[in-house]
Amino acid sequence: MEIFAPHAQLALAPSTPGGTAWQVSTKRGTQSGVGVDVSGAGAWAKLTGSMTFEIQQLEKSTTYDSMKSSYNIGGGVSGFWAWLLGLSGSASQQHEEVHETFNEMASSQAVKGTVAVDLECTGQYPNVQVTASAFVLVLQITNSSGSNLYIASAGNPSGDTGAQDQNGNSLPTKNNNSTLTFS
Repeated sequence: MEIFAPHAQLALAPSTPGGTAWQVSTKRGTQSGVGVDVSGAGAWAKLTGSMTFEIQQLEKSTTYDSMKSSYNIGGGVSGFWAWLLGLSGSASQQHEEVHETFNEMASSQAVKGTVAVDLECTGQYPNVQVTASAFVLVLQITNSSGSNLYIASAGNPSGDTGAQDQNGNSLPTKNNNSTLTFS
């Protein structure tokens, strides 16, 4: 899986003196061959295919599982990311739990993931053909030493998959029945 450019970034200062600082960003994982050409807005094309990859799985963190129910965090990478963006500077307990989640992810084993893409997409503009490719939303976390870790989730497949054009712009989708599985 190729990891595509970041779409948003967030920095988390160390939760304790001398602790690890983290930079978090959303990225899109893509694989060539999972795509379709579609001609402009209003013309819908079926985008199907599968790709496999090795990645850290968010649900492997026991701290994340606890936070998810305690703070009503939405499923998948998209739900966790939305919650992270809403953290206030004074939420020290949540910041510590996020740091613990990232520490757990950094020490966990990568797992094999498979996404089965099954959605429809369309272009942005009438009569303008685009080449659409499928993507999986992932989190990239970078520690203060510069080491990167990529995280995906099975918690919200339709929210964590989608289609983008050849320039990386999101395309409108519907009937997203994609699945994400990990072993």
